[in-house]
Amino acid sequence: MKDKKSDILSKIGRDAGFKVPEDYFENFTAEMEKKFPEHDVIPEVKPDLWSKLRPYIYMTAMFAGIWCMMWIFNDLADKAGSDRYNSTIVAGFQNEENLDEFMLHGDISEYDIYTYEDSVAADKAKMELE
Repeated sequence: MKDKKSDILSKIGRDAGFKVPEDYFENFTAEMEKKFPEHDVIPEVKPDLWSKLRPYIYMTAMFAGIWCMMWIFNDLADKAGSDRYNSTIVAGFQNEENLDEFMLHGDISEYDIYTYEDSVAADKAKMELE
């Protein structure tokens, strides 16, 4: 194997025909500067205080918005579930004239009335125990 390798090198030679001109690397930077056009150096702009604080302010506003939405939805859920017993509504249903009028013109059935009275009675009993 060594013989074949050295045989190829002796046939081709170590000089492949690529040569660097004399003093090429000594004059390289000067020649490159001549080839490129002149340009102005733009100074680096330092970010101001607002640019630095903007991402943190946006993130704070986002979390504040999420907190407000959660507070509002939780508040609405509490109001909807806590005030089921309303004495005015119960008094209106206990009057037969109002009940008949509501059944004729309202969108309610006898089943709705009976289940509402049962739920009101259960809520009233629960409130008395507390």
